[in-house]
Amino acid sequence: MWDNNSNLKKRAKEAFVRQQDQSDCGVACLLSVINFLGGTSKLERLRELSGTSKQGTTLLGLYQSADKVGLKAEAYEADLENLKKQTDPCILHIVKDERLQHYIIFYGIKDGQFIISDPAEGVKLVSPKEIEKLWKSKALLLLKPGEDFTTVDEKKKYQWQWIKQLTKEDLNILSLALVLGIFVSVLSLATAIFSQKLIDEILPGEDTLKLFVGLGLLAFLLFAKSGLSYVRQLFLIRQSRDFNNRIINTFYSSLLKLPVPFFFNRKTGDLIARMNDTRRLQRTITYIFSEVMIDVLLIIVASVFIMTYSINLGFFVLLSVPLFFLLTWQYNEPILKGQQDVMKAHSANESNYVDTIQGIATIKTGNREPFFSKITKKIYGFFQDQIFDLGKVGIKFTFWADIISAFYMVGVLGISSMLVLQDELLVGALVAIFQMSSQLIPSANRLALTNIRLQEARVAFDRMYEFTSLEPEYNKKPEIKNKLENDKVESIHVSDLSFRFPGRSPLLKDISFAVEKGEMIALLGESGCGKTTMLQILQRFYEPESGSLKINENIGWGELSVKSWRNHLASVPQDIKIFSGTLLDNICLGDVQEEDVEQVIEFCKEYGFSKYFEEFPQQYATILGEEGTNISGGQQQLVALARALYQEPDLLLLDEATSAMDRETEQGMLQMLMESKKEMGIILVTHRIKSVKLADRIYILNEGKITEQGSPQELATGQNLFSRSLEELSV
Repeated sequence: MWDNNSNLKKRAKEAFVRQQDQSDCGVACLLSVINFLGGTSKLERLRELSGTSKQGTTLLGLYQSADKVGLKAEAYEADLENLKKQTDPCILHIVKDERLQHYIIFYGIKDGQFIISDPAEGVKLVSPKEIEKLWKSKALLLLKPGEDFTTVDEKKKYQWQWIKQLTKEDLNILSLALVLGIFVSVLSLATAIFSQKLIDEILPGEDTLKLFVGLGLLAFLLFAKSGLSYVRQLFLIRQSRDFNNRIINTFYSSLLKLPVPFFFNRKTGDLIARMNDTRRLQRTITYIFSEVMIDVLLIIVASVFIMTYSINLGFFVLLSVPLFFLLTWQYNEPILKGQQDVMKAHSANESNYVDTIQGIATIKTGNREPFFSKITKKIYGFFQDQIFDLGKVGIKFTFWADIISAFYMVGVLGISSMLVLQDELLVGALVAIFQMSSQLIPSANRLALTNIRLQEARVAFDRMYEFTSLEPEYNKKPEIKNKLENDKVESIHVSDLSFRFPGRSPLLKDISFAVEKGEMIALLGESGCGKTTMLQILQRFYEPESGSLKINENIGWGELSVKSWRNHLASVPQDIKIFSGTLLDNICLGDVQEEDVEQVIEFCKEYGFSKYFEEFPQQYATILGEEGTNISGGQQQLVALARALYQEPDLLLLDEATSAMDRETEQGMLQMLMESKKEMGIILVTHRIKSVKLADRIYILNEGKITEQGSPQELATGQNLFSRSLEELSV
C-alpha cells in the first residue's frame, strides 16, 4: 500500500491531464496514468484507439487502448476493501450527481483519505464514504506497465536515434560550413581592428604608405570574407535541399506503410501541414551548426579583444549575455505555446481547404457557397488570430531585447568615452570597441533565442515523429514465408469470425462462409450491417477479434504476410480512386513502359473494356483528371474494374462495383465476370438483386450475423431479404 508515500499526491498532480469536454474524461484519466507511470501519449491518439465518441468512452474502449499503448490492463468488479489493497493506479467508473457517467483515478491512500484524480476537477483527497457513494458500478480498470510500455526517456532515446540517422549524412557539409563561418566571423573583426589602427596610428602619423597598405589589406580581407560567405551559403543551401528531400522521403515512406485505418481517422490537410514542418527542422539544424557556434566564438573573441583594452568594460559587455538569456526564459513558455497554437491552427486551415475543394460539387449543387465561405473565413481568421497573438508576444520580446541592446550600447559608449577623457583609452580603440560591441550584443541576443528555436523545432519534430514512430502495417523484419509459393488461391474458408471497432459493440458475430475458385458468392444485407467491413478485413485492413481464415483448406491466414496475401487479391471499392494521370497510368498503377502499352490494350480487348475505353477522347492516353473529374461515375467504375482484373487476382472483391453503370454496360461487365470467374473466386457486395441472382451462393447478413445462406433458387422460396427483394422487383 501507499499510506506512507508522501510524494504520491505530488506525482499525481504532475501527471494530471484535464478533460477538454465531458466525453474526454476516460481518455484524460488514461493519459494521466500514462504520465504517472513515466510514459507519454496524446489525447488525440487515445481517442482514436479507444473509439471515443460524443457519448464518451466505454470501459472496454479504455481497456483496448491501454493494451495498445503498452499497458497491462485488468478489469474487475471490486468493493472498497479490495480497492484499498491496490498498489497500482486504477480507473474507476462512477456516477456524479446521480446521473452523469464519469471516470476518476485512484492512486492510493494518504492519512486514511483516498488520493483521487478527477479529470474535471483535479487531484484531491476524498473520504471512503464519498467514494462508496460515487462508485456504484464497482467497476475498475487496473493499470500496470507492460513489456511494450515506452517511457519518456526511452522515447527520447528513439527520437535522438531517428534524428541522428537523418542528419549523419549532413555532418561533413555542416562541419565545412562551420569552419568557413568561423573564418568569416574572424574576418568580420578586421574592420574594427583597422579602424583602431587608422585613427590611433596611421592618421596621426600621416603615413601615406601605411594607409594604402592598410586599405589594400582590408580590401583583401573583406573580399576574402565575401568569397568564403558565398561558398558557405552554397554548402548550406545544398544541405537544405538534401536534408529536406531525405526527411520528406522518410516521413512519406513511413506514412505509406501505416495501416489503412490510420488514414480513415486523419485529415489530409493535417498530414500536409506536418510534412511542411520539415522546413523548421532543417532551419534549426542549420542554425545550430552554422550560427550558434559562430555566435559563441564571436562573443568569446570580441570579449577578449575588448578586455585587452579594459577588463571592466569587457565584463560589462559580457553581462549582456545572461540578461538576454533571462529575457528569453521569461518569454519561453508563451512563445512555445503560441508556436504550438499556430501549428495546430495551420493544420486545421489546410484540412478545411482540402475538404472544401474536394467537396466543391456538393457545395455548388446545394448553393452552399456562402456557408462554406463563412466557415473558411472563420477557420482562417482563427489561424491569423493565432499568428497575431504570437506576433504580439514576439514584438514584446523584441522591444525588451532592443531596450537591453540600447542600454548596453549607450553604456559601452559612455564608459569608453570616460576612459578616453581619463587618457586610459585612445579614440581609435573606442571606435573599435564600439564596433565589436555592435557585433557581440546581437550575437548574445541570437544565442539566447536558441532555446526558443530548439523548442519550435521540437514541436515540429514531435508532430512528425508521432506518425513515423507508429507501428507499420508490416515491419522490416523478415517476412513470413509465403506458403503459397507460386500456387494459386483455390479456396477461402472463413470460420466464426467476429469483429468490432474499438470501444464499440460487435459489428460482425461468428461469420462463416466459403468461396472457391470458379465461384461467385454474394453478401447481402441492409446498409451498415458490416458487408464492406468484411471485405476490408479480407484485405487485412483490420484484424478480426476472433475466428479463423483458411486458404486452400490448410494454410492459416497468419501464415501469410500481409504483402504476399495482397498479391493474390484485388478489390473494387465503393469509393473509386482515380489518380491524376492517363487512363493507362490508372490501369497499371506503376511506371508504364513501352511494352506495357500493348499488353494493356490486349488485356482490355480480351476482357471487353476496349469498346468503352476507345471512346475516350485520346483513348488510353486520355488524362482522367484528379479524382476522375473528366469521366463519369460509371466510367470510373470501369477503370477500377479493369485495374483490378489487370492484376490477375485469385480473389476479386467487388463492393457496389457496377452501381453507377448504365444497364447495358452493367450487363456486359457481369457477363464478363461470369466468364472470368473460372480463373478466380469472386465476392460480391451489392444491393442490385439482378446482380445477386448471378451468384452461386448468397449469404444474408442481419445485425452482424449470417442468418441465412444458399443458392438464389433455394433462398427465393423462403422468407428472407433476398425473396422480399425479388418480390419488390417484380411489382
